Amino acid sequence: MIPPPLARFTAAATPASFSNNRRSSLSALWLGAVAIAACPSLQAAPVVTQGHGGPDAAFSLAPVPPPAINDAAAKATFSLVDGSRDGSSGELAVLADGKLPASEDSPAANFFFADNTDGGRIGVDLGSIISVKSIGSYSWHGGGRGPQVYTLFAADGKAEHFNAAPKRGTDPASCGWQRVAAVDTRPHDGKAGGQYAVEISNKDGAPLGEFRHLLFDVAKAAAADPFGNTFFSEIDVIDAKGPAVERLKPALPLVTNHVSADGKASYSIDSSKAPDLTEWSEKELLPVIVDWYPKLVALLPSEGFHAATVLKFEFRTDMGGVPAYTAGNKISLNAPWIAGQLKGEAKGCVIHEMVHVVQGYGRGPRGAKPAFAPGWVTEGLADYVRWYLYEPQSKGTVIRDPKQAKYDASYRVTANFFDWVVTTQDKDLLRKLNTAGREARYSEDLWKTWTGKTLAQLGEEWKKAIADGRR
Repeated sequence: MIPPPLARFTAAATPASFSNNRRSSLSALWLGAVAIAACPSLQAAPVVTQGHGGPDAAFSLAPVPPPAINDAAAKATFSLVDGSRDGSSGELAVLADGKLPASEDSPAANFFFADNTDGGRIGVDLGSIISVKSIGSYSWHGGGRGPQVYTLFAADGKAEHFNAAPKRGTDPASCGWQRVAAVDTRPHDGKAGGQYAVEISNKDGAPLGEFRHLLFDVAKAAAADPFGNTFFSEIDVIDAKGPAVERLKPALPLVTNHVSADGKASYSIDSSKAPDLTEWSEKELLPVIVDWYPKLVALLPSEGFHAATVLKFEFRTDMGGVPAYTAGNKISLNAPWIAGQLKGEAKGCVIHEMVHVVQGYGRGPRGAKPAFAPGWVTEGLADYVRWYLYEPQSKGTVIRDPKQAKYDASYRVTANFFDWVVTTQDKDLLRKLNTAGREARYSEDLWKTWTGKTLAQLGEEWKKAIADGRR
């Protein structure tokens, strides 16, 4: 998408008039630059460059660079000049910790003013006068608390009447401060959520000026919303004479989307609640999904059935001891459990759940009384595919005590039983059993039709095979 022409406004514009000229938000990354008339002692006319992206933009919001790690703000002193910090907000220190929130709703990783208040003022003491090259601010929220609205003032602190902490109601310009720029990233229309980045600098690259103090006069981003104060994630101050700037490397998107090579299937993995699993998901899990899902579809066909073509995977942190579960085409994964099984059962667990997506049990023909497959069949079939087809080398279904073995014990034990039937009785059992479950016409009588033996007889022969060491 080609961005619209750059918009330009003067520093004399009030925040209200500035907001009337706001540019529309774009669904993709977009930019805007606002030229601000220079104050007499500023070295040039500051330009406000804006970047905006969706929740998976990973703060890669060109043309604004990612947050800095070693900027002057990292060693600065932040103070709450006016207003109240929200009880759920992080401390002011989060604005200069070189870190970014893990999700769009991470209160403790952001600083924001209290609900039912109209922002406030934040002071930054750089410790000494430096040549300020640029100032950046970053924010992230899924709703109206994403955009930024503030006026920036700067001072060297040398004025006789200088007030380092002017409260609201006191014009900073009257006590030794210079107005640098007005920022308003609210969209003119459309939703306000997402990630926002602002860089205040001079167009020609010259320093903004020689300053020690900065003052952010912050207004509420969503005026009508009592919860409308911006979630500020990071503030940068770049020293023109400081060390080479180190930037945070943009994180991998927290939602990985992939379309199969033939265009027939798409997969998404949402790791927003488990960002530490994002890289593993993209590099290790996604290739398994892409490779095995079409294999599972081909393995379990039935007349007139079409498996889901859209699969959604979501990491969650509220699943207790349940490793994973499937609902339709959505697979929920227990993030803490998966994190502890990256070298163990994590991938096999996902294979098991994808089998459930393909099974699609319980539909049945219209007008017929459904005969649903029992749970031990459903889970045993999924574990059979996992342990005997996906990871047979792991030997995860070994049964050591045949006396305790029951064909309907479900999961691994039933998988062992199914493998014995497939190997010794009916090599096409898997497809037949799955079709019966999918069409909701399961019956124990089918076992005798398929193998010539009752389910009970098969169970006894299987246990004997275990006892004889043939399983």
